[in-house]
Amino acid sequence: MVSAWAIGCPDFMKAIRAYRNTAHRGRALEDLVELSNERYRQAGVAVIHRVPAAWLPIRDGRGRIVSAKIEKKAAVDFIGHVLVPGGRALPVAFEAKEVSKGRRWPLSRLEEHQYQYLADCARTGAAAFVLVAFWELGRFFILPFSILAIKEAGRRNGGPASVRAEEQGLVEISFPDYLKAVVESPEIFISTDRQDG
Repeated sequence: MVSAWAIGCPDFMKAIRAYRNTAHRGRALEDLVELSNERYRQAGVAVIHRVPAAWLPIRDGRGRIVSAKIEKKAAVDFIGHVLVPGGRALPVAFEAKEVSKGRRWPLSRLEEHQYQYLADCARTGAAAFVLVAFWELGRFFILPFSILAIKEAGRRNGGPASVRAEEQGLVEISFPDYLKAVVESPEIFISTDRQDG
């Protein structure tokens, strides 16, 4: 359903190769996600937007803006919805994280406010996850919140402080159709520990 339009997109592969060979890795994954999101929107299968951070301008003595600082961090990088089988719109919320070298993503790279936002989204029926790029490996994985919660609880109790590429529970994905796994198996991403009010 979603992947039919994604076949034959050399621009994505070109972008991935270019980012793997440049210093743009800090935003590379987010840029690929935004490129995919535009294709999803054009195809009518998802609407997902980057959540901007709130910036506070810093002015000099004359009132001119000379700099800016983050006033309030965004909850997570991306929110929106995707159509799943049956025509239902499934809310999604996720954070994009990158590992330039190696095969481990440190759980400490997810800030507490991001973790809490994903937890809230998962409890209310959204597909909440962390999208992780392992650039040295050239591979991408989705870490569903249900697995993230287990890993984070373990870390807080002295367990492993990172998640390895290919670890059980991670879902390998590819671009441009990074939401294919969510569409094909939404039950993996929706918390069974919902708080219905």
